[in-house]
Amino acid sequence: MVGRSSVSVFKWESGQNEPKGQNLLALANALKCSATWLLFGDEDQAPTPVDELPTELDSRQKRLLELFDSLPESEKEKQLIELEDKVENFNRLFEELLVTRKKLTPIKK
Repeated sequence: MVGRSSVSVFKWESGQNEPKGQNLLALANALKCSATWLLFGDEDQAPTPVDELPTELDSRQKRLLELFDSLPESEKEKQLIELEDKVENFNRLFEELLVTRKKLTPIKK
């Protein structure tokens, strides 16, 4: 979840150590709260309840992220635009099919 060993996380949870620097930021991002809340309990930004957190990614979603992350930065935006265009095109085709289907379906009386 934060790229640290379970021993490190256990020490943070048990109060033996406190996360610092990048570890603190990674933990705050993973828990969807501020680093201040983790250290001092700032109630204005409490972590998101577990039942509101997104579900775990499936294998295809993980693979897609791995592939995307392996691209050079210069290609990432191009791929996002291409994917958005594809989705738009499929949505447009779907709408066209619905319109055509309505035209071809006889009205029952």
